[in-house]
Amino acid sequence: ELNDINRQEHKNNLMTLKTESDVIWLSKFLCFLRAECCEVHKATPQDVKERRKSKQVKINQVGIRCRFCAHLPHNKRAGRSSCFPSSVDRIYQSVTMMIREHFSVCEEFPPEVRQNYAILKQHTKKGEMESKSHWKSAAEELGMV
Repeated sequence: ELNDINRQEHKNNLMTLKTESDVIWLSKFLCFLRAECCEVHKATPQDVKERRKSKQVKINQVGIRCRFCAHLPHNKRAGRSSCFPSSVDRIYQSVTMMIREHFSVCEEFPPEVRQNYAILKQHTKKGEMESKSHWKSAAEELGMV
C-alpha cells in the first residue's frame, strides 16, 4: 500500500529535535516529545500550496511536524500536525501549540507511544514546560538557523 511505502521512506529520512543537552534543561515529557514525537523537515512545494496565505511558508523553510502522521496527505492529518516557525525563537511556542491541539487527537499515534505521552505529560509541572531558551540553543545546535 502507498501509505506503507510512504511510512517506510519517511522513517529513513527522520531527524528529531533531540539533543544531548535536553536531559539537563527539559522535563522527561519534553525530552520524550523531542526524541519520539517531533521531527524536523523542510517545506515542500506541496506544504507551501496547502498553507493558508496568512501562514505562508517558503520552499525549504525548516519546520517541525508530527512524525506519526507525516506520511499522510495534508488533508488526512489532524490539525496542527506541522508548523513552520518564523525563527528559532518561535520553535517552543509552535511545539506547545502542537501539544495542545494535535498530539492528543492524532490517529496515527501508536498506542504505546500515546500511553507514554499521557503518563509523562500528566507528571509534568507547568514550570518544567518553561524552558524556552534551551529550545532556541538546541535548534541552533541542530543547524536550524
